[in-house]
Amino acid sequence: MKVIYSFFIFVFEGLIRLAGIFSPKAKEMIDGRKSQVDLLNKLPKKTNKRIWIHAASLGEYEMGIPLIEEIAKNEPSTEFIISFFSPSGYKNAKLMANCTKFYLPFDSEKNARKWIQNIDPDIAIFIKYEFWPNLINACHQKTIPLWYWNFLLRDNHFILKPWATFWQNALKKCAGFFAQNNNTVALAKSLDLPNAKLMGDIRYLRTQKLQLQLDDVPQEIKDFTKDKCTLILGSSWESEEDGLVKYLQNQGLKENQNILIAPHDISHSHIEEIEQKFKTFGVERFSTFENHLNTKILIIDSIGLLSRLYALSDLAVVGGAFGKGLHNIIEASAAGVPVIFGPNTAKFPEAKEFVDAKIGFQVSSKDELAQTINIYFNSSELPLLKQKTRAHFDKCIPQIEFAVKEILNIK
Repeated sequence: MKVIYSFFIFVFEGLIRLAGIFSPKAKEMIDGRKSQVDLLNKLPKKTNKRIWIHAASLGEYEMGIPLIEEIAKNEPSTEFIISFFSPSGYKNAKLMANCTKFYLPFDSEKNARKWIQNIDPDIAIFIKYEFWPNLINACHQKTIPLWYWNFLLRDNHFILKPWATFWQNALKKCAGFFAQNNNTVALAKSLDLPNAKLMGDIRYLRTQKLQLQLDDVPQEIKDFTKDKCTLILGSSWESEEDGLVKYLQNQGLKENQNILIAPHDISHSHIEEIEQKFKTFGVERFSTFENHLNTKILIIDSIGLLSRLYALSDLAVVGGAFGKGLHNIIEASAAGVPVIFGPNTAKFPEAKEFVDAKIGFQVSSKDELAQTINIYFNSSELPLLKQKTRAHFDKCIPQIEFAVKEILNIK
């Protein structure tokens, strides 16, 4: 398997290089790694403890921020090397103090040895479920403890397969695994992975911290939602928007109800499509908002506002799960807003947790989406449901101090 894996990495890198001729993202992955060779070679020798944290992309890096903050609180002089696999994380991550970022090298044995030699970490931490066995083994060879943070496994994950022993053997040498949920702990133990412990989903803690900073919602939107029962479509796609149209065609809107639509795609053409779909119900876009008397629907045609708008809402439809996968429903729950979403949620354990807690409602079609909006948007129980949602969010916020102390070996 080791030989097969090495050949796969060789082919994979070659395909990325070939794709770079046509794909700007692939070209960035190759050019970024090329341009950092000199920077890596010139990386100063560490003067304090150095921790390498690997995040596949921006979302994983966000999960690592509370970890970095807690480590820095315990040991302020710590240096952090942050690696990314994708350009989205590398380009968009807002680094904290004492952090330096690099692209992760492709996982050949030679690259892995060189990487560890250059960065010389005292501790390594992988976020969620990045499995690069040559890099993992390079840490083991240098007796560098490697931890997994916000670790997540699903029942059908490839790492559980009988043929995945090459990966499993590398993971068995890790220092420990701080898991998102009990199922992950059980699966880790079934593989004989060491020191697997339940920590909880770090996204709840990260969202809690972000919510404390969300106090700059535009006044026009506050005025639009004031004293109204507000439904929000968050990161919506066509399926969610069409389901809402069906609801409005059947039920309309009461005097005290209005709607915010924050689409995933804010291109001019898609905003125009949304305007056409909802024109008979009174619609404006935020960029030209005048708050006409008949306006009942406001399209948020800019990015960066959605996480703040849940606090102005009473019920959310969160997009993505009629397609490849569900967008962030934890942000909505932080504001105490129950959520409706589509069927494709297998990779998102929080969706099942929301359904089990009866604060999330999964639908399988646009018609069912319209019916479910009708049930909850017009329910007298909605205020009680919001309290229940917020209580669930508060219960899910993990305490991470014990994990950080174990990583830093603080007694």
